[in-house]
Amino acid sequence: MDTTSRFPGINPLAASQRETAGAQTFEKYEYQYHWALCRILGAHENYNDYVVFIELHEDVVLATSTDESVARFEFNQVKNVSAKPWGQKKLTSVPKASAKEVKNSILGKMIQGVRHKPFVDKLNSLDLVATCGFDLPPKTDGLKLSIISIGDLHDNCLKDIQAAIDKELGAYPLPKALRFITPDLPASGFQDVAIGRISKLVDVKAPGAKCNASTIYRVLIDDLHRKGTVAFDFIEWENLVKNKGTTRSDVERVISSYTESKGIEAFSQDLDDILTDLELKSNKRIQVRRAFERYHNSIRLERTLIAIENQKAVKDAVQRNIQLFEEHGAKYFIEQALLSMPEAIRDNFSDLESAQAAIIYELLSKCYEK
Repeated sequence: MDTTSRFPGINPLAASQRETAGAQTFEKYEYQYHWALCRILGAHENYNDYVVFIELHEDVVLATSTDESVARFEFNQVKNVSAKPWGQKKLTSVPKASAKEVKNSILGKMIQGVRHKPFVDKLNSLDLVATCGFDLPPKTDGLKLSIISIGDLHDNCLKDIQAAIDKELGAYPLPKALRFITPDLPASGFQDVAIGRISKLVDVKAPGAKCNASTIYRVLIDDLHRKGTVAFDFIEWENLVKNKGTTRSDVERVISSYTESKGIEAFSQDLDDILTDLELKSNKRIQVRRAFERYHNSIRLERTLIAIENQKAVKDAVQRNIQLFEEHGAKYFIEQALLSMPEAIRDNFSDLESAQAAIIYELLSKCYEK
């Protein structure tokens, strides 16, 4: 019976859904990526260098350096689960295996992923992150820890876990790097929390600066999604970092692209002075000014990391030729900066005026940094 005509505003699809598992699975999947993003933001505030990989050996892997010779690693298995806190039985229970598949416990699977591997001695931590928390008796009564290390566990609990792992995998000592973490990222609403943490990070790094936190969030989470789906293996570390990793410089470029302490109006007088130095006719001055405004707007709107690379090339050209500006003025500087840009980058601009405007914009931005 059609009731919508008698009761306007009633949802015509208001009936219990046959299947909701897809939405729940998606939320759990997204939680891993947002936990990784928040881990990146934390590393960005504290680390001089880092690279984060999604879906590589574990859900989230953080390396402390982009230099493979000194990098140490943090492996994180991330679970968004609605359940009572996990105890030692939950961690070590082995599901029933089928004839085609041998299964491991939650903890056994994590240990299998690192034991006898060439990187095991470079592990800073092997972390199980679960939103439900953990019910593991501490060595010191009364402690309630968000991060539980092996050394924090009661001796009897540690012995029971070790015995269960030995039975499952054969004699193998529990890794000293093993930790159990109750995350501070909530199980739902984590998107808004991530955006808030981006705002907080920018405020710490550049107090008083204006930023588009939502756009920074979208660019970073989209890049994590893209790299998380890369399933190939890479022999060369450099290729792994490029194709699968998110580095400090990647994040810094995104944040700086959508953060500004001065609006375009601050450039107005200096832009007029440079256009005067270029001795352009009125129609060309108007074209450069319009291109300048378009460039300013484009770097504040949502872009991919590829677009940000284009801006980086312009900045690099300005940096390489900045001395020419100080010695010979704007006209010669812009000519040389344009010539020093890769041809592929120059081709991305629709006309000469657009390329000139981009160089002028990055020149003025650099001058304001001093």
